[in-house]
Amino acid sequence: MHFHTNFYESYPQEVKKMSKNTNLENGEINKSIVATNFKYLMIVMCLVQILDSFCTVFPGAIPSLIAAEFLGEYDINTQNSIMAFATGLVTIGMYFLFFNQYFADKIGRKKMLAVTILGMTAAALGMSLSTNYFMYMFFVFLMNFFFSSDIWLIYINEESKPTKRALYSNIALMAGLFGPIIMVISRFIFITETEANWRGMTLFPIFFGFPLFFLVVFTIRESSRYQMIKVDRSKAIKRSFTEDLKSIFQTEQRRSYLALLLIATIRGASSIYMGLFEKYIADVGTISQSSVTLIFFMTVFTVLIAYAINGILADRVGRKPILCLWCFLAPFSVITWVFGAQNPEHAFIIVFIGYAISHITYWGSLGMIRLINIELIPTDRRGTGVGFRNLIGAIGGTVGLLLSSIVILFLGLGMTFVIFILGYFIIIPITYVYIKETKGVELATIK
Repeated sequence: MHFHTNFYESYPQEVKKMSKNTNLENGEINKSIVATNFKYLMIVMCLVQILDSFCTVFPGAIPSLIAAEFLGEYDINTQNSIMAFATGLVTIGMYFLFFNQYFADKIGRKKMLAVTILGMTAAALGMSLSTNYFMYMFFVFLMNFFFSSDIWLIYINEESKPTKRALYSNIALMAGLFGPIIMVISRFIFITETEANWRGMTLFPIFFGFPLFFLVVFTIRESSRYQMIKVDRSKAIKRSFTEDLKSIFQTEQRRSYLALLLIATIRGASSIYMGLFEKYIADVGTISQSSVTLIFFMTVFTVLIAYAINGILADRVGRKPILCLWCFLAPFSVITWVFGAQNPEHAFIIVFIGYAISHITYWGSLGMIRLINIELIPTDRRGTGVGFRNLIGAIGGTVGLLLSSIVILFLGLGMTFVIFILGYFIIIPITYVYIKETKGVELATIK
């Protein structure tokens, strides 16, 4: 596969020194070195996404085991309410993602990428050592500081051609599926009908994260776009925090960005099922733990559909139609597996189909929101803009989970999922009316 790269433009002094007064052959050698650098960058970003995706999904694969160990004295509805409330509180940790991306604009993409890797690894270690529910949720809270930071995505988009950004972003996302695959393999090994060693699932981020941290620190270069800003010494480096925050609303696409923030809020509040799906299925009791693990395993591969559609069609038909497609399908998928789980004869196949589509729509919509966000914000404040969108989405998630903890006490977990997921329908008209199509935009021209 041929990888386009901006590395040749990224390091003009080095390249000029190498290519000055040389013939065409030497110039081709230099470009070959540059292309190799981009390929290596892609490999490292794929490894980062594997760790990130593992840390994002594995807490949602074990809530019934956490409840059994730490909350066994409570009835089911009370357990679920406590877990929804606690999960809502720990999502406050995701608010700090904003500062990760803010500092990515201030001190560099590379340094903050390394910090997020180290943070995820340390949080996983703390979770494995937990001896009570408070301690466990505290380290989940810390994990939320660092996963889904999108710094790897900023890296790739700042080194890619406008017509290839969706493709390369989704190549990394597809590689990141090895994270959930490894999570499922870990679940097969450590969680069975006779044994439930959920702590074994923290081994991968612990033993993979530390070497990856050193790999990033010592082997990759800073983003080319960020280096240009640093050399230029533009206003972005000199602005105060308040000025930086104001600056993301002082762009040509301010209206679209505000609409995207609203979309992130609604989506965050509507997606409460992501962290409690396994608990609901365990409560209903029609599907065994080994079958739940199998559903997780098969679902990983169906997410390829979302990444393939995003990667291939988003650069052709646009970002908006694809985002609306995912938001239209999401409510139907959740309704399918919520009620399908109550069918003793066909629960497995119905839940698998419904949950697979839920996963496709969840990650597909997130991919489009991330891409649109990057393509609306100028380079000097892109990290801040991405971080603020993550912050607003996290606030939506917190509000949704805290409200759901009350609803669950009266309606139960399943009906609460159904009510909240209907919010996805609201995103469709907002997208069509207020979001500008960003397909093919050149990042350097955004103002």
